[in-house]
Amino acid sequence: MSQNSNESRCESARAPDGGSARAADRDRFVSDLVAWINRRLAPPGVTVAAGTPLFSGGLIDSIRILELIAWTESAIGREIPDEWIRMDYFGTPGTIADVFHAAGTRAMP
Repeated sequence: MSQNSNESRCESARAPDGGSARAADRDRFVSDLVAWINRRLAPPGVTVAAGTPLFSGGLIDSIRILELIAWTESAIGREIPDEWIRMDYFGTPGTIADVFHAAGTRAMP
């Protein structure tokens, strides 16, 4: 198969709006976030995954949320407005990605 055929097939697999590229970027964001949380915030013996609740188990407290907000701001390349700092937006690593990774490319209220 020629290189052009491979390129065409890859292009046709993507959504016209770049959807699969955004999905891959989101997956990378989640992967990086989970790795950071496991290194920096998770206690010994605890492994955080994309769906792990961050508050209900006491993994995140009032000090650690500041670190998590700072990491998220750095990752998306912009400051998070105060009105977007809500527990439900930081409930799990997956939720953080859904809210803030997408917001990195659009206006936050």
